[in-house]
Amino acid sequence: MITLSLVSSPVIMGFFCLAALIYAIKSWQYVITQLSARNNEFLYHSISSFGKWQQFKSWFYVQFNIFLPLIVYALFAGIIGFNFGHYIIPIVILLYLLALIIVSVAIYVRHSNRLIDIDRQILLIRLLRNWNKSFFLLYTLFVFDKLKITYLITKAIAWMLIIGTFAVFSDIKDESAVPNLVVLMIVTAHSLLIYNEFRFNQKYLYFSRNFPYSMSKQFLGSLLNYAILMLPELLWFIGNFGIHSVSLLLQAFSILILFRSLLYWIGLSIKNYLIWIFVLFNLVFLIILYRITWLLPPVFVSTAYFIFQKNYLNKNLID
Repeated sequence: MITLSLVSSPVIMGFFCLAALIYAIKSWQYVITQLSARNNEFLYHSISSFGKWQQFKSWFYVQFNIFLPLIVYALFAGIIGFNFGHYIIPIVILLYLLALIIVSVAIYVRHSNRLIDIDRQILLIRLLRNWNKSFFLLYTLFVFDKLKITYLITKAIAWMLIIGTFAVFSDIKDESAVPNLVVLMIVTAHSLLIYNEFRFNQKYLYFSRNFPYSMSKQFLGSLLNYAILMLPELLWFIGNFGIHSVSLLLQAFSILILFRSLLYWIGLSIKNYLIWIFVLFNLVFLIILYRITWLLPPVFVSTAYFIFQKNYLNKNLID
């Protein structure tokens, strides 16, 4: 039934295409990382010694094998679709996967034939090089320099959730419930960026605990990062909900700051972090259903500050 929905519904096909694109981007990231590894620098000399057509065929074979699970499932879906009279979507899916493979090959060929530039920096970093930067904005610059793929994937997921939530819950009579659900979806979609911020602080800025910043400033300073990283969603809320966006944004930042403070308690264990995200997601969902979202800012912020204060100087978190 799931496969039949894929070959008969353009919406489900869109989700599959988005998942395939994310899979492709992660494969690009992995292959380029392997090519850039110091132990694999010899590959630049061996690969570039072949002609472009030979490189294209070789990389096509590599990417075809990487895409093999998607291709097998797409062929299976095509057989199901043809049996039930759905012809267009299966063909579109196969052509889409072929296009992704060709784009992947073009990226690999281009990357493996250019010189390694160890001093390469993105335009944003070059423009901001001589600017005085706030200590609490260092993670934002790190995201735009090193985590661009993660950021773009997060944005794609967030906007898909916004569209999907309004589409699925459009018949709900309570007009405040859907925006509250959107808030919950958006913050949850950014949970990986929240985790990476904590890991960034633990790895590169652990010494900052000796800085003369007050506990409250350390606690609230990260909100500056989140305000910039979530700027598209903030502007969308303000533009669509006007004065009511204030309460929605307070709810968003209260959930977000609790997600972050939990990391000071559980550390870098991604498994435990995801379990707590799941628990809190369901808790907030019930709060929305019972229409008591006004509890979120005072309860979640006070809880987050208590956890943060008790565990901020925990030296075991760096392990």
